[in-house]
Amino acid sequence: MTIQVLIRKSISAGVILMRRLRTQIFCIKMKVRGVNIHIGKDVAIGQMVRVYVTDGGKISIGDGVAIQDFVVLSAQGGSIEVGSNTLIGIGSHVATVESVKIGKECLIAAYSVIRDANHGMERGLPMSQQDGISAPVEIGDDVWLGAHVVVTAGSIIGTGAVIGANAVVTRDIPEYAVAVGVPAKIIRYR
Repeated sequence: MTIQVLIRKSISAGVILMRRLRTQIFCIKMKVRGVNIHIGKDVAIGQMVRVYVTDGGKISIGDGVAIQDFVVLSAQGGSIEVGSNTLIGIGSHVATVESVKIGKECLIAAYSVIRDANHGMERGLPMSQQDGISAPVEIGDDVWLGAHVVVTAGSIIGTGAVIGANAVVTRDIPEYAVAVGVPAKIIRYR
């Protein structure tokens, strides 16, 4: 082996070691803070990941999950469940007051937003005083959300579905459907 190959392998091993160390530090911080979070085996957690668990909320992260840098997980009284071997991309936000379930083997691309709550829009009442409206969100196994996808309250995305970049999911998407646009509309099945 050349010296360049040895250097590359050493750097790669160092990066893997740093990721594992960062994940262990994250787990220790969560335990010290008393956060109601379960983290499975072989989970990779990026830099600047923020977790907010309040009002009896809880978060469950399955085995082999990868949470990239700058992700926000917020459970304000609700629960977030992330299935095994799922990837949550850079800068994505998952927020719940009721329930968000993400299946196994999912790909959630960068800067996606998944929320189970919206504001009301009654006329004559300032937006800041509107009641919150919430409904559980479910994302099946083997789902791919493209970059900047928004999933709104009450949406169910079936197993194997693909949601194109920048789409806004406002209603149920059936299994193996490919949906794009605002609001997301089915263009074909895979």
